[in-house]
Amino acid sequence: MGTFLENIRQTGKKIGSALKAIGLVIVDKLRKHPILCNIVLSVLMTVILETLGRQRADFSNIFAFANVRTKMFLYSILIVFLSYSVVLIVKRRLFTYIIVTLLWSIVGIVNWMMLNTRNTPFTYVDITLLKSVLPVMSNYFTPTEIVSMGALILIALVLLVVAFMYLPMEKKLKRKKGFLQLAVICAAFSGVTAMGFRSGVLTDQIHNILLAFNDYGTSYCFAITALKNGIDKPSNYSQKKIDNIMKETDRKIEEKEKADNKVKKPNIIFVQLESHFDITQVKGVKFNKDPLANFHKYMKGYSSGQLSMPSYGAGTANSEFEVITGMNLDHFGAAEYPYKTVLQDTTTESMATVLKEQGYSAHAIHNNSAAFYDRDLVFSQLGFDTFTTKETMNIKKWTENGWAKDTVLTGCINDALDSTDQQDYVYCISVQGHGDYPTTEIIENPEITVSGIEDEGLKNKYTYYANQVYQMDQFVGDLVHSLEKRNEETILVMYGDHLPSLDIDDKDLTYGNKYETSYFIWDNIGLQKEDGVIEAYDLGAEILDKCNIHNGVINSFHQTRKGTENYQEDMKDLQYDMLYGKQYVWNQENPFQATDITFGIRDVEVSKAYETADSVFIVGNNFTNYAEVYVDDVQVNTTYHNEHLLEVSREDLQDGDTFSVSIVSKAPRVLRTSKNYVYKENSGN
Repeated sequence: MGTFLENIRQTGKKIGSALKAIGLVIVDKLRKHPILCNIVLSVLMTVILETLGRQRADFSNIFAFANVRTKMFLYSILIVFLSYSVVLIVKRRLFTYIIVTLLWSIVGIVNWMMLNTRNTPFTYVDITLLKSVLPVMSNYFTPTEIVSMGALILIALVLLVVAFMYLPMEKKLKRKKGFLQLAVICAAFSGVTAMGFRSGVLTDQIHNILLAFNDYGTSYCFAITALKNGIDKPSNYSQKKIDNIMKETDRKIEEKEKADNKVKKPNIIFVQLESHFDITQVKGVKFNKDPLANFHKYMKGYSSGQLSMPSYGAGTANSEFEVITGMNLDHFGAAEYPYKTVLQDTTTESMATVLKEQGYSAHAIHNNSAAFYDRDLVFSQLGFDTFTTKETMNIKKWTENGWAKDTVLTGCINDALDSTDQQDYVYCISVQGHGDYPTTEIIENPEITVSGIEDEGLKNKYTYYANQVYQMDQFVGDLVHSLEKRNEETILVMYGDHLPSLDIDDKDLTYGNKYETSYFIWDNIGLQKEDGVIEAYDLGAEILDKCNIHNGVINSFHQTRKGTENYQEDMKDLQYDMLYGKQYVWNQENPFQATDITFGIRDVEVSKAYETADSVFIVGNNFTNYAEVYVDDVQVNTTYHNEHLLEVSREDLQDGDTFSVSIVSKAPRVLRTSKNYVYKENSGN
């Protein structure tokens, strides 16, 4: 028996040695013939990218892609082949192969992860959002998963350093030949690309990025989102064209103003509900009771219908961009987030600026991080006066997935209304309905139970989501009730920003399509009930039209030109002129300045401080879990107890020290600070 096992071992060893030798020969041959190697690697990498992107392990979707969209499949291979072609001109050929392969592998793996967690593919824009994503990673991944990812990244970096140090370099690099080959490849790629756009095989007009990844492939979509940003300059762009658009709009506005009654100036409140839609309209899914009883009541009693949104499954910032600015994202680059591109350094007209011209104050509210999607910067660019965020709220209730519950928003909205004597415009963004939705049962004794779904994992997702929107619906009722008690003229618009990531398709819905969410417009000023489908970018203009408010370039354009000939073409011209062009609409001088935005409504106050044996306790008002004590402008370790009490070590705060309390985001950014306070030991003051 021993001899038999030994023979097997020796045979296996010989086979292993032979395979190793064959592998080394193949690697050596491929290394010496890099173009052949590049072709092989490009095909393999494209298959891997599409396997991960289509979330199927049986390759059936890839074969379908290659068969139905053969030209795109080959072009996807060509993109990867172009990236590998850099090895033709470098001495560290093996190391470069590793780097290029690793980069494409990261694109594929991250794309797979995002499709599983957010139902949206990985684009170049997501790299620019990394700063916003890091603070909320714990909402998507467990601590073990986060640590594991960090460990893998560290291991990869160490291996890259080792590879750089020890992998052999090409001894006889024919650089002239390599540059010539690379030039030919680049020229061929450019020619194929030009032909692709002329023939319509390729496009840079991507409106549905999720479908685009299936139709055009991962490598192409990732590349086009990196290269195509902003609004292309219209072919007929000129001052004369813009002047003609403005004259036509102004003429029709004059006609409207003659026919209108006086301007109404109620408080105007928009509440954008995270991942909210009418879940009772999914075919075959049943609930033990109506999870949206309040929403349905207000839809029945007031103007309501479907709101056509720019995204599905994700893209909150783009939904609010359309509503706040009135601009159509279809005219921007593929999968672009204007918050991360043009609005980083450009101010523009918005609902806030339009209403501030009418004497309103403008408030933004979001029960998530201030820096998420760079809102702490962008809302200044859009003209908001205040921004109340998670860091400035005392949030006591959280979802099982770690998102703030929306019940806190009722108080925040009323605080904003109370903060001024004039009318207020409030734009509130909810977060409770945010994914990822768990496939396991994590809610004990759920208020809403789901039936009609056979798949246990999907049923658990629906159960979790249904219970979140049920609680969000309680917030809807509480908010309307609080506004009724205020007895101030008010218009409240409530709607979902996009459908949730629940694998819902058009055929699963009893209405419209998966890009439509539900809305209602509650008011106490006697507006006539008008139901219908509204584009997100037209929603603000619709509300202001009901109030006979017609100022603002985009606002007046929608109110007079919607549905007319060249509506979209002229809208694109205006958007380009305002954000990228010469700003003829404002006589070539942008009238808007970024606001010195105030974070939160309530002041952070320190009333006294007292010491114990080991600690100093600071007493005051409006402290939050993001409160930090600064002693002579140096941050010290701070323990939050409640909204009235903080604790620091006696070693950090000495007699006579001047300190303040600041609210600090994870960005990090100091959002709000108390007045300075001089600490006196044993004074108890």
